[in-house]
Amino acid sequence: MSWLKRLLTPPLIVLAAFLMWVEEWLWEHLKALTAWVAKFPLIKWFERFIERLPPYPTMAVFLIPGAVLFPVKLAAVWLMTHGHVLIGLCVIVGAKVLGTAIVARLYVICKPKLMMIGWFSRLHDWLIATRNRLYDAIRAMPLYQATRAKLSAIKKTVGRMMHVMRGRRGIGARWRAIRRWLRRRKHLRLSRRAEGVNPSS
Repeated sequence: MSWLKRLLTPPLIVLAAFLMWVEEWLWEHLKALTAWVAKFPLIKWFERFIERLPPYPTMAVFLIPGAVLFPVKLAAVWLMTHGHVLIGLCVIVGAKVLGTAIVARLYVICKPKLMMIGWFSRLHDWLIATRNRLYDAIRAMPLYQATRAKLSAIKKTVGRMMHVMRGRRGIGARWRAIRRWLRRRKHLRLSRRAEGVNPSS
């Protein structure tokens, strides 16, 4: 079995590095997005309502997204088993992103009340500590570090390309605005000539 372990360990480490990178990126960006969404009056009212709830009702609210999205994921699996693989994958990815966004925001709002529940607080601390130990062990592996370095380099390259493209779009927009202004000026000059008005006036 040692040969199987040697065979499977490298791709699994690369996969873990990719998934951890995606998770970190999603968590940070979705928290920022949901914080922006939370500025809407209805969402602000709902969050204030949650903040007034006792601990256990708060936990019920925290668990609602998973319960609601579970049938959606089952439906996605059903679609995939009936030949609609692409649609099923899109539904699963969409449910994952939406669920992560909602949970990220609810975690921020509900955590103070949830930590008042003794068993939840102990379970939470144990899960976080266990996850950190596993992540630290994986991060210490040279293959993981090389994979993360490659992912970071790809991210920087894509960022530079997007910056250049935005800059080009900005230059293009300014050039198109200048061309529209010149066309309007030419049209106005021709109209004045047709009406017998001196163009220089």
